[in-house]
Amino acid sequence: MNRTLLNNILRFVGLLVLQIFLFDRINFLGYINPMIYILFIILFPVENKSWSFMILAFALGIVLDTFQDTGGAHAAACLTLAFTRPFWLRLVYGESYKMKNLKVIRTPIDRLVLLMVLCISVHHIVFYSLVIFNTSQILYTLKLTLSVGLASLVLNSLLLLLLKPRIKA
Repeated sequence: MNRTLLNNILRFVGLLVLQIFLFDRINFLGYINPMIYILFIILFPVENKSWSFMILAFALGIVLDTFQDTGGAHAAACLTLAFTRPFWLRLVYGESYKMKNLKVIRTPIDRLVLLMVLCISVHHIVFYSLVIFNTSQILYTLKLTLSVGLASLVLNSLLLLLLKPRIKA
């Protein structure tokens, strides 16, 4: 088993376990539950096949739907994020993405944070739109998207600082 596959398996299982058993229980201010499992989709290697990536994103979402009883909202949001990720990678990294010589976790932190902001925004807008599913609650949907998105960004950034490999000088 090669190192990349092992890292992806550990990242998938580790983030899923952390999300289910730790971060879903936070309820900061009564409604803020940071979503760190999105980091798996953001950090997934670019050179892998897109169909396997879509299947993994769906599996990640459906497992979370099972534990949180959200009726497919996580799966839909994860698939939407997985489908739009190439666009966000092209937007943030440009030529590096087109040449397929990109390792997202080894990129500068400013670009990684920009990618996280874009991906978290897309995921949360889709997720909370499906969970609330009421046009009269649009302000509440935006409130949840912004507040949970900010908490997710902060915790994902802190987690990335722990996971990001150090560059040897």
